[in-house]
Formats: sequence, structure tokens, C-alpha cells
Amino acid sequence: MKIKFKGADFITFLVIFILVTSIFGLYTNRPEQPQQTAPEPSFFHGEIAFYEQSDGFFGVYLQRSDGQVQPISFRLDPRTMNDILIESDLNQKVRNATKIYTTYSPNLDTSYAKMAVAIGEVTRLLPLITVNRAVSKNAFTEDANPIDPNVPIKTCEDATLEYPVIEFEIGNQNRVNSEGFCINVIGKNADDLILSADRLGYSFVGIY
Repeated sequence: MKIKFKGADFITFLVIFILVTSIFGLYTNRPEQPQQTAPEPSFFHGEIAFYEQSDGFFGVYLQRSDGQVQPISFRLDPRTMNDILIESDLNQKVRNATKIYTTYSPNLDTSYAKMAVAIGEVTRLLPLITVNRAVSKNAFTEDANPIDPNVPIKTCEDATLEYPVIEFEIGNQNRVNSEGFCINVIGKNADDLILSADRLGYSFVGIY
């Protein structure tokens, strides 16, 4: 029997944990001047150098608009990213947001720990790619049982330029698509949902 933890509190805690650990994970081992002393890349995806980490993640150094180098690690092997269908220019859906709702059904028969990982893979990047350094707010697509009055209900119908929605779903195909200012991240199961979320993360930072 699958035990379901109480929705938003559990997801929010794990998303914050992922945000802190994953986006800065490479800092613990990176050289002080990565431009000059970075280790030899493990491989190139296009013209971008990737570093296979001991934890199985794939690290990359990205040049930010302020000239600083930003290390980021991903779970999805970039060499397999084309297995996941995705629309182009999805970062334009969230670029001008002031707040971004990440939403999912609290009634799915799935691992909510893995749901939190999927959400965290996306939300850690939002302040880096949005004009207003937008942060995310957790929401449900439908009421939980019992109802949690502290979690808003948000679906694609609520998405706007200022308040876009990113909806995480379990479906019959691994893909990322959009409808208006709503982005749908879909995986065939919880593990695939994490990979689809990383596919969106790659596109957010311009890696295809």
C-alpha cells in the first residue's frame, strides 16, 4: 500500500533541499578560476562541455549575463535528451513572470518524493532565466483529500504573462509542451517525469 504524505509541506521541503544542493553542487569541487583550470570535459554536446560527476549527474559551466560562471548539474544525460519531445523557446513563457506556479495533482498514485525532485529540477533555474528573478509557488490542480486550505488550486486556465503555470503530470509519453502561458511537463512515470523536467531545464538555459 502506497503511503501519501501531506501534499504541499513535503513537496516544498524537498524542493527547497534540491534547490540548495543541486544548483550549487558543483561549487564544492570547482576550481577557483574554472575558466583557466577546469578539468578536461568528459564529452561535448554540440559545443558545450559536460563533466560526468561521481554521483552520476552531468555538470556544465554556463556563462551568465553578468559575466560570472554558473555551475549547474543535471540528472538527464544530454546525449539522450532528444528522446524527450519538447517545444522550442519555452523560456519565453516564463521570462517576464513575477511569480510562477508549479502545480500537480495531489491524488496521483505516484511517488511524491520524486515529484518534488522533478519540480526542484525546474524551479532552481527560474531566478536565473526570468527578468524579475521570479520564484515559484506550490499549487494543486485539484483539491487534496482531505482539502488543504493553504495550497491554492491552479491549472493551465489560470496561467498569465505575469503568473505562468508549470504543470507536472503523469501521462502516456515523455514530453514537454505548452498552452498559452502554461508549460506541461509530462512523464510516463515518476522517474521519467524527472527526466522530462530536466529536459525543460536544459532548454531554459539554452541547451538543446
